[in-house]
Amino acid sequence: MPPKLWRASHGWKQNCLGNDLTNKWPATPMPSDLIDPNLMPRRPSVLLIGDHRHRDFSDAVPWLDQHCQLQSAADLDAAGQAMRQGGSPQIVLFVQSRPGQFAQADIETIHARSPLSRLVVLLGSWCEGEMRTGKPWSGVVRIYWHQWAARMIPELTRNRTSGAGVWQLPRTASGTEQFAQAAEGPWPRGQGLVVIHTRMFGDYQALSDACRAGGYSCVWDRPQQASFADGAKCVLCSLIGGDPDETLVVTNLAKRHASVPVIVLLDFLRCDDHRRMQAAGAAATLAKPLLVSDLLWHIDHHQTGRQPSLVL
Repeated sequence: MPPKLWRASHGWKQNCLGNDLTNKWPATPMPSDLIDPNLMPRRPSVLLIGDHRHRDFSDAVPWLDQHCQLQSAADLDAAGQAMRQGGSPQIVLFVQSRPGQFAQADIETIHARSPLSRLVVLLGSWCEGEMRTGKPWSGVVRIYWHQWAARMIPELTRNRTSGAGVWQLPRTASGTEQFAQAAEGPWPRGQGLVVIHTRMFGDYQALSDACRAGGYSCVWDRPQQASFADGAKCVLCSLIGGDPDETLVVTNLAKRHASVPVIVLLDFLRCDDHRRMQAAGAAATLAKPLLVSDLLWHIDHHQTGRQPSLVL
């Protein structure tokens, strides 16, 4: 099983599957008009339910609006009306910015009204602790706001020739089974040099292992000993987050590696951190811990001249 990266107090480690949801629910197939499971419609229909104007979703929602047949509903009543008028969507996407906006009963209500729709939940930063302290919903695919690109765009890509995705699993799949599917290869592969800026060698070693699994070579860029490598395809910058002084680190890396994407990895990522790093020149800001497959997807996606085959 491919490793998951997690953050320990003494550096990066590699970890196998952790605990996750185990409740079972009746199996639900993918929508009936998806005759070929490896083929997503050119513009899949998505019904978005919830607070879609919240700033945590300000990147994901415009992308969905551009690449999907997107309808928005503020609550379950509006969602029911939309389904009565327009039929069942391929995907029902709940967006929850804070815990308690929806309940398991709401999920089951929508499932009963549209049993062939894939149920996906996009969660804001205030919901990130509910796996430890709350009661996470069962029978859905869970995606946090900072994971949306690597977790949603591949699922909405026209061709799924690289293998079945998490959204193709039955509704009975547990969170652990979803995790296993997400971590399973084949991973995006490339070639070339990745510059890794970290303070600790343990961080560099874990990130370089992940990059080499995707076909890349790596060089360590230390705060007091810059690498000045030429021809890099991507720069990874591992920071803590929450410190405004770290913005200068990203700005200097972006200037030193002009036209090369800088991907920032932060602990406890928040929307303000994301915007701050974006303004400093970061192409993407990812939260630690993260899956190797997510990291490799971003490296591939953000390289100059390399874009995935998106739904158009």
